[in-house]
Amino acid sequence: MSFEIDRVPTGVDELDRILNGGFPRGSITLIAGGPGTGKTLTALQFLYNGAVKYSEKGMLVIFNESAQTLKQFTKTMGWDFDRLEGEDKVKILDFMVVERSGLESMMDMIFEKAISFSPQRLVIDSLTALTMSLERKDEIRVVLSIIHRLLRKLGCTSIVISETPWGVDSLGSGVEEFVVDGIIKLELLPVKGELKRRLAVVKMRGVGHEMKFYQYSIVPKDGIVITPYPEVF
Repeated sequence: MSFEIDRVPTGVDELDRILNGGFPRGSITLIAGGPGTGKTLTALQFLYNGAVKYSEKGMLVIFNESAQTLKQFTKTMGWDFDRLEGEDKVKILDFMVVERSGLESMMDMIFEKAISFSPQRLVIDSLTALTMSLERKDEIRVVLSIIHRLLRKLGCTSIVISETPWGVDSLGSGVEEFVVDGIIKLELLPVKGELKRRLAVVKMRGVGHEMKFYQYSIVPKDGIVITPYPEVF
């Protein structure tokens, strides 16, 4: 007997094709990349499309910039998150300062807000900012384990974002990839004197997906636009 997995479309047509329909419902996907690769933009597009195209409520938890700054940026893309908040389709939780002593209570607060709001989609931006105050890998592993359990309890289809330093192949701290179902890697590469963006779905547990590199660009109002053929650079 075949078992069909329920998919959550991102609303980015070519990415959904690469993923064979979208993320598995209830999964946790890591988007990893360096500065300028469009990690946050990709995750926001997932939330925006969810609210506007698929009537799925979304929650954004941010640790590296203010909600107001982020919403001003999304307006340049033609995405009005103020309106979506007003319509109770999106909720944004803004934690600009994260201290080690307050991590547990902050996680409890996120969980309570999420239970009350009942989102189908959730984004955490970013794990790097969240774990910056932690010095040891075992501490990072504990925090990521807590986040993992929290997201599983909520049952949302989730994206977590991680920063990768320029020129480094590892994904964040090297721990994140072990607590997620899927990994999308975004890169900026020097090609003939200019920087090109490329994307690959590195992992998506339990489902088939393409294992090729694709070039992509960032286009106002369209967001992430992936070239519909593999790139070799």
